[in-house]
Amino acid sequence: MNYIEQKEELLKTQIIPQTKEADFEAFWEGEIRALREVPLSVKRRELALPYKTFSSYEIVFNAHDGTEVTAYFCVPNTYRGEKLPCVALYHGGGGMFGIQPEFVATGVCTFSMDCRTQGGKTSDQASYEYMDDYPGGIMSHGLLDEHNFYMRNLYLDAVRAIDVIATLPEVDAERIVAHGQSQGGALSIVAAAFSGKGKKAYPTVPSYSCLQQRVENGSGVFASVKSYLTLYPSHTDRALKTVSYFDINNIVSFLKVPVDFFLGLTDPACLPPFVYSPYAHTDSPKKITIAPFTPHTISREYKLELLKELSEL
Repeated sequence: MNYIEQKEELLKTQIIPQTKEADFEAFWEGEIRALREVPLSVKRRELALPYKTFSSYEIVFNAHDGTEVTAYFCVPNTYRGEKLPCVALYHGGGGMFGIQPEFVATGVCTFSMDCRTQGGKTSDQASYEYMDDYPGGIMSHGLLDEHNFYMRNLYLDAVRAIDVIATLPEVDAERIVAHGQSQGGALSIVAAAFSGKGKKAYPTVPSYSCLQQRVENGSGVFASVKSYLTLYPSHTDRALKTVSYFDINNIVSFLKVPVDFFLGLTDPACLPPFVYSPYAHTDSPKKITIAPFTPHTISREYKLELLKELSEL
């Protein structure tokens, strides 16, 4: 047994159980049904960027709650009227993905969404119940009600992005895949699980998994949740119930398409059991690449493999 195999055997003993509420499936079925009842509106304008090998467009689409979500769509200049594969790219927390030339260079279209209230152009028109006088961070917005929680809106935007991609004339709707790192890895799983249109997901060091443990540790954006519950401990059970609906460790149960996970054993943010557990609970065709000394990022070796696979879609 080699080094990585030994580490995986250890991870198999650290799998964190799912925490699905009795109405978990019904909750998401209702949310996706309501999302699809909102007519889709898509605005598109070409961008004057200095790239010679592809065309770039700004896309603005309407979310379920009236928020206008900004995204960026790129089409390689090899396009001659035939429909092309498309990679939905989701960025990490607090960032933005924008234009990704190395992905377009594989001959696929790309579509990257700016997550609401993070580093890009998408604002947030939702009305949240802020926790008494403690706003905290975005993960405290609507924390005591799964129907009003920030993560609900973020996840529905990720699904809506796939719906938008499927309407674009350059895109083959049967060859849409999703990819992202950290928060983006989580959103790629959400998009594949709920859109009904994706071909495959490539979540790299996916975040938003094993959320009870993330709150207990106060890691990343969930530090604001832990801080809030430090002040208001009587709300603990309600808050943990809310986040359970958005826990990737639970949402993988909806997956029906192949998923290619990437895990870094030295990741200080998305700890290895937090990535391995959703992999273990996935019932659709799956693969995991374990990188022994890669932290919260993607290894060069794996990225080249990913780009090669995209070139063959």
